Amino acid sequence: MQGDIISFLVDDTDDGTGTYVVSGILGPDGTIRGTGLDPTSNPFEWTAAKTEPEAQARSQPESNENTDAVTDADAEASEASDSEDADDNTDLPPESLPGYPFGPYAISELPPQQTTIFHNATVWTSGPDGTIENGWVAIEGGKIVGVGSGTIDIGTRDDPVMIDLEGKHLTPGLLDAHSHTGISRGVNESGQAVTAEVRIQDVTDPDSINWYRQLAGGVTTVNNMHGSANPIGGQTQTNKVRWGAVHPDDMHMEGAKPGIKFALGENVKQSNWQSDRTRYPQSRMGVETLIRDRFTAAQEYAAASNPRRDIELDTLAEILAGDRLIHCHSYRQDEILMLCRVAEEFGFTIGTFQHGLEVYKVAEAVRENAIGASLFSDWWAYKVEVQDAIAQAGPLQSEAGVLTSYNSDSDELSRRMHVEAGKAYKYSNGRLSKEDALKFVTINPAIQLGVGDRIGSIEVGKDADLAVWSGEPLSSFSMCEATWIDGREYFSLARDAALREQNAAHRQRITQKILTKGAPKAKPKGDDSEEPNETDTEDNMTDDDPPRSLRERMLATARTQHYMNLYLRGINPADHQCGDCGATELLFGGNR
Repeated sequence: MQGDIISFLVDDTDDGTGTYVVSGILGPDGTIRGTGLDPTSNPFEWTAAKTEPEAQARSQPESNENTDAVTDADAEASEASDSEDADDNTDLPPESLPGYPFGPYAISELPPQQTTIFHNATVWTSGPDGTIENGWVAIEGGKIVGVGSGTIDIGTRDDPVMIDLEGKHLTPGLLDAHSHTGISRGVNESGQAVTAEVRIQDVTDPDSINWYRQLAGGVTTVNNMHGSANPIGGQTQTNKVRWGAVHPDDMHMEGAKPGIKFALGENVKQSNWQSDRTRYPQSRMGVETLIRDRFTAAQEYAAASNPRRDIELDTLAEILAGDRLIHCHSYRQDEILMLCRVAEEFGFTIGTFQHGLEVYKVAEAVRENAIGASLFSDWWAYKVEVQDAIAQAGPLQSEAGVLTSYNSDSDELSRRMHVEAGKAYKYSNGRLSKEDALKFVTINPAIQLGVGDRIGSIEVGKDADLAVWSGEPLSSFSMCEATWIDGREYFSLARDAALREQNAAHRQRITQKILTKGAPKAKPKGDDSEEPNETDTEDNMTDDDPPRSLRERMLATARTQHYMNLYLRGINPADHQCGDCGATELLFGGNR
């Protein structure tokens, strides 16, 4: 209890349904009104009115009857206690856990690879066959074995699974060419300017819930990249979104072309860093000089007959040999042009200019010196060096011959890559076809990552990475109904519904375990005595003691998150504390 507020738990021992979480406020009329959650997390409302003392006295039984009742209650409580002690399994884990990952949406085993035929679909191949009406696609052993229209002809197959997609659309699995999903403990190694030796593959986290959310958006492959703190950053990793992977390496796309993250502009010269800014370089010309210096060292290292092993230079030498692709964070045309000239001088081809919001100004140079550019669709004006970004950049540079894709650079945006493709069509003002717009998130990024021969289009011999849509895939009204990777159905609306029920059951089990853990045994009926509790006395309460009521715990959590956010933004939390007028509850309680 705190003032006019009461919070308590009701452990229902009569029918064993579980523990109820209850809170209420005493009103001016003497009535307590409140809300609660039952053991299945369903909310309810309750009220309580004070009973008059006289009524309480009249309701008491005679003393001898009361004594007998207490004696009987003591016996019943003792028997119940013995039974509870014997059968108490609340500390035991469930007999079986749901699988991998250890958390929501866990699966007990990988979906099977079966011979499957999708038919009666509108098939967007993103390949030479274009869009096929009344089309069919056959998959077997994780590969596409047939594509066509009308009559299905794939030879003899033993009992293939037939999936009728009448009224549905089938596309290649979507690709995100710039992702930071599932990277453990941060994406930057910012202690030095060159970190070519660090590898994203070493910190892949297959358990991130964002993988599952991206599956639900039809995404099957991503380019996981180091951050943009360094002119020469860490090695990238192409990952397939294999939800339920037991080992992090199971996410890695086998045989994918290696990559590395480079970066230009404000980030690497530390324009907005809250630091002493003592790390070289501190200017754009310094960034260029550093890159030239490192490539010169890599040339000499590769030419040496028996050099001392240098993992940084090993990586840079792979770039010069054409065995590793650069994916470069970039915005301004002058810097984009600079790296094109460096590539031409040292004789290598750049993989992609990432973000590349001014590539449209130097499209010819990018076309000649890079595989392509992977852009934001319509992000601009969020800092000085992007002020010349335009929504029409993607279609314009694509028309000029630059292989263009759209990326997310965001766990959240990656769930809607099909809508990003729709923006390419919208901002082209009809100069791009819908098929070419879809390629911005299918075959184009696949080619940029050096895996266009394996994924990105629906063609015989390629990996069976597919997405099923309720309507035209470029529409924001269309929903991904199923996502297949390597011929396995990793996501579907039906699977999702079953996993949500599994989540709810485990959440209820864990919540009830938390609520009942350490709960005091029920006292015998009629026993009104109170045992002293030193921890509840005001003399023993300190400022470090956590709030005890559910409401106070929720407010404390929200307050901590708010103040930590202020701190991380460089704002002193002490200057933004609420007063004693109740604004704290309005600010934090209302936001929850």
